[in-house]
Amino acid sequence: MLELIRERFGGAGYIKSNGTKDRALVYVVRKRGDLLRHVIPFFERSPLLSSKHEDFEKFAAIVRAMSEGRHRTPGGFARLLEQALSMNGSGRFRSVRWREVIGSDPESSETICRTQRSDASVKI
Repeated sequence: MLELIRERFGGAGYIKSNGTKDRALVYVVRKRGDLLRHVIPFFERSPLLSSKHEDFEKFAAIVRAMSEGRHRTPGGFARLLEQALSMNGSGRFRSVRWREVIGSDPESSETICRTQRSDASVKI
């Protein structure tokens, strides 16, 4: 099934194990261009009918803002981070608490430096 979904999205992304304790597989798309060309338009044409629709709208707005470079200024980064942190139940199940990683001021130069060096696989 995941292969069919991947084909539907133009071959974008990849399928991987969800972890060592979980036998489930997950479909992952990380490239911004693939998200903008395939994934986001699909879900705009076929909206989610669950509570995830609002999170999708935020996600699509964040991806578009990043494609315009809005994340490259401290203020823009802070706004997009706040929007991302408000998704998925405000992170009830998030393994990394972003406030602990970046401190209380997401606009500080140390925050920007630490965030740029952070592991790209961290889920926000």
